[in-house]
Amino acid sequence: MKQKAIKTIAGLINQGGLLVGGATSLAATLDLHHNDKNQINEDLTNLIMSVGGHEQAKADLYDRRTGLKLAATNGRAQLRKGRDMLKPFLGYTYSNLWTQLGYNDSMGITDQPEDQQAKLQALRTYYTAHPTFEVPLLNLTAAYTDTVIAALTTAQNAVAAGENAVEATMRVRDEKAAKMRERMSSLVDELNQLLDPLDPRWLEFGLNMPGADETPDQVTGVKVTLIGPTAAAVKWEASARAQYYRVYKKVHGAEGDYVLVGSPGDLDFTIENLPPNATIDIIVRAVNSGGESPVSEVISITTHA
Repeated sequence: MKQKAIKTIAGLINQGGLLVGGATSLAATLDLHHNDKNQINEDLTNLIMSVGGHEQAKADLYDRRTGLKLAATNGRAQLRKGRDMLKPFLGYTYSNLWTQLGYNDSMGITDQPEDQQAKLQALRTYYTAHPTFEVPLLNLTAAYTDTVIAALTTAQNAVAAGENAVEATMRVRDEKAAKMRERMSSLVDELNQLLDPLDPRWLEFGLNMPGADETPDQVTGVKVTLIGPTAAAVKWEASARAQYYRVYKKVHGAEGDYVLVGSPGDLDFTIENLPPNATIDIIVRAVNSGGESPVSEVISITTHA
């Protein structure tokens, strides 16, 4: 049987833990020269740390973007106050007089920091050139506008740095993940030299036994028919690679999990002695030396008194 293809980082970390567990439990009887528990654990630890670093960088970036939104809100408020106080002098509708304050074609103010920066810098320049238009009580001054510009610039730079950190930590995480995959591949190669393809010790590492069959396909076409007050006939379609089947039931309100009720080699099975007046879920799985298939569709029935 082929080894499982692990596509996610979380799956890789989980598999890495199983590899460490197998290498630890079998350390006394299995001589792993190239992939012992310490080597595997080192790669796994590095991967876990890199994932943590990446997640922290993303959390920091979220906070930095929140800070930028606040700075942009303050920038927009400063621009609105400045624009509204100057309307009696420059006009209540757009004209070329407003170009000196960074407005082009309209007097609109966006939430985009880049647009705000240009207008704020123009407003600061205007106040510097026309100090009589400053209103200190409303913080409409060149000096205060400069602090708004500085806060917006700092927030923009923080976001840019945060984005770079996210990219950098993602590269590190992917490098560590690739190293963990290499470790897993190397361990499988080493185990192929040490273990028989059907040696159950493969399972200690969370790995498939190479000599085992591929697991069967999911069972389909399950049909359940009551053949009495407390008995049911279950039928299903053949599953590829199945050697036999397992039929499970779960009684609502009485059983927390599915209970095996039979392991037939045919494509049908009769469940007897079911509790009366009960709702019962039934599933079927195909089985071979490689293990069980995915669970079939759940079929529910209700027995009678």
